[in-house]
Amino acid sequence: MDWTNVAVASITVVGTLGGGIVTQVFAIRSKRIDAKVQRDNRAEELRELIRKEATDEKRAVYASLNTAAHSCRTAVRHYLDEKCGGRTPDLAKFEAAREALRDSYSRAQMVVSDRALDFASEVNRCLDIAHRTALELDENDPVAVAALYRFLDGSVGFGVRLLRRAIREDLGIEPRRRCRSRRPSRLAPGHAPRVRREAKA
Repeated sequence: MDWTNVAVASITVVGTLGGGIVTQVFAIRSKRIDAKVQRDNRAEELRELIRKEATDEKRAVYASLNTAAHSCRTAVRHYLDEKCGGRTPDLAKFEAAREALRDSYSRAQMVVSDRALDFASEVNRCLDIAHRTALELDENDPVAVAALYRFLDGSVGFGVRLLRRAIREDLGIEPRRRCRSRRPSRLAPGHAPRVRREAKA
């Protein structure tokens, strides 16, 4: 027997089988690596989708809050103009604007930053004062009427502008500015108006 030929044949068979096994191992490993890469990519895509949805929701909430604050302030002014101008105010429209702000503020409490929420809380409080004052106001009292107009143009208007700035900063639309006070009531000119009531007999 020619052992040389047998040895060569054996080596050839082992080499062929070994090469196939090595190839298969590398193929399996490559598939595992590809599968992991795909899982990582899907996970990153999911995280990015979640971040985008959160950002979109925040933008929607901020837009609603900003619009509601402006609309409520405008509604109080219109109500006051009509009441003091001898016309019958549209109470339903007036109340709808206040309710829209309440709804927007409730949603904002769940998603906005603490800093923006500080301004939103103060603007909501100021507009609540303006709303109640307009309802109780004696349109024949020029001092009270003038005080409410000043409050709307001063404290409320200033607070709404600060809220808009805080929203834009929180969304990264404009750079954040440092401010000594975080609450618009401490920055705003003017004070909450007081309604004088007649003493009951």
